[in-house]
Amino acid sequence: MPGRTPNAYVREDQVLPHLSALLLRLTHHDPDGAEPMALIASAAPLSSADAVAHLRSEAISLIYDPAARSLTADTPRAERITIG
Repeated sequence: MPGRTPNAYVREDQVLPHLSALLLRLTHHDPDGAEPMALIASAAPLSSADAVAHLRSEAISLIYDPAARSLTADTPRAERITIG
């Protein structure tokens, strides 16, 4: 497709350690839905496997920006994390 940024390859070992942070941004929000809520200290830690399962179950794609070294979720709020 003309004008579209070409696909970029990102190594899995560069992404996986950061996916639990993205999962927090995707699932923990204040009642107004504006910002992610702070985690409750007693909450179980989230894993990369939890994040992958959530991304798959919700059919969420990730878009990598090589200039910013960030991943953006293909969601209405476009949650973003930096991976580098």
